[in-house]
Amino acid sequence: MSITSLAFLLYLAVVFVAYYAVPKRMQWIVLLAASYSFYLMAGVVPLIFVLCTTLLTYASGRKMGALRESAPSKKEAKRLAKPWLVATIIAMLAVLFLFKYYNGTAESINGILRTFAWSVEAPLINIMLPLGLSFYTFMSIGYCIDVYRGTIKCETNLAHYALFISFFPQAIQGPIGRYNKLEPQFMAEHHFDYDAFCRGAQLMIWGYFKKLVIADRLSFIVVTCFDDFANANYDWLQTSIAIFAYAIQIYADFSGGIDIVRGAAECMGIELDENFKRPYFGNSVGEYWRRWHMSLTNWMRDYVFYSLALSKLSNKIGKWGRAHFKGYIGKQMPTFLPTFTTFFLIGIWHGAGWGFIIYGFYNAIIIVGSQMLQPQYDKINAALHIKTESFAWKVFQIVRTFIIMAIGKTITRAVSVREALAMLVCSVSFSQGLSGGSVVASLEGLGVSYGDLAMSVIGCLVLFTASVIQERGVVIRDALAKKNIVLRWFVLIGGIMAIAVFGVYGIGYDVNAFIYNGF
Repeated sequence: MSITSLAFLLYLAVVFVAYYAVPKRMQWIVLLAASYSFYLMAGVVPLIFVLCTTLLTYASGRKMGALRESAPSKKEAKRLAKPWLVATIIAMLAVLFLFKYYNGTAESINGILRTFAWSVEAPLINIMLPLGLSFYTFMSIGYCIDVYRGTIKCETNLAHYALFISFFPQAIQGPIGRYNKLEPQFMAEHHFDYDAFCRGAQLMIWGYFKKLVIADRLSFIVVTCFDDFANANYDWLQTSIAIFAYAIQIYADFSGGIDIVRGAAECMGIELDENFKRPYFGNSVGEYWRRWHMSLTNWMRDYVFYSLALSKLSNKIGKWGRAHFKGYIGKQMPTFLPTFTTFFLIGIWHGAGWGFIIYGFYNAIIIVGSQMLQPQYDKINAALHIKTESFAWKVFQIVRTFIIMAIGKTITRAVSVREALAMLVCSVSFSQGLSGGSVVASLEGLGVSYGDLAMSVIGCLVLFTASVIQERGVVIRDALAKKNIVLRWFVLIGGIMAIAVFGVYGIGYDVNAFIYNGF
């Protein structure tokens, strides 16, 4: 069930009514029933997998919790529990690999085998990724690690734990939730709060605006250029527009979806983690990743980066680095292995294929390279008398980071890595001129109307303006709540009308497109 469908909104309405109609102590049961119904509507297979994940990690958590209570010391408890943790992680990652990465890996292996003219090939399997598998796999692994570390106590109530794993708003879009943050909210009694409900609805409307008015409209440009680049003769302007359009599209699409599910949860008094914090306003690649898909980045930091950074191997690398590279580089070397491993995993989490692996290493190289060259950067800035605290310098950093990230995203979106490189080269081939000899002719070659282009630009300007306001510390929904009721309803109704009229099913599209594509 798509979160942009009318069916989803109707489903939410039924859940909201039931949630607030039952006795408060039974609200969590409504959420559990709604969550499992949501998975069942996606098919029996997704329901089976979320059930298996729940049972496996629940049992593992109970076993590790029992060992912690019975062991004579924390050290001994960890020693006894470690095999259970490792086995659980391997099992969960094996399932994720099978469904998300096996076919891509098999195709790469077959390509290598064909190069050597071998007749043997790895078989492909016809399977679909179960709903929410990537999200609840990481959530359940994080839970088991927290129990192993003693950060949290294991959950003894299977139904309570099942709700944590299956909570339906985060099944499609995330974020990757933490047990110690969500479980207390699920078990709390929530009374209907009109103001809180309106805040959630406002966030959903903003999410739908980003998704339907901005992302889905930009997708016309992106699909036209990216999917047909090899067969068309696109000029540097068309290619550059497509590259930057995709960077904005994926942000508006993903963050818009997160806003929708966070808003739906807020309507029920449950606060999901913020997953995006205006990442394109980051002044470096590292800052970008502290703002982009924050629940994934924080998960990788807590369970991968820190584990590797504190490992014996990193300690040995640190000693070797300090002995052979004195000064700043030697001190930074223990972070290199954790950084590359973390971004390798971030890359493949986003998708299978060489493009995502390269994307992960691309980010790691930039971050590590920036760390190594920081002393040189400081010297250059001092020599050129650059005022690093000035507004102009901050704008330069933001634009530079946006371009760097747009390049990286092109690698993941293009048909192949080779085609991504061709697109990037084309985007800076200014000497070749524009197709048709003018900007107007070049824009017409993108295959979209001027109305679509205008709405895309207006939508991006609205997003940019709202982001600037938020970046200055203004919580827009709080500011709106202080206005009179007429203005508040005007904004709400205006937002709904903007989505209905200017979404991808609005002006320039017929009723059938509205029915089948919009909902």
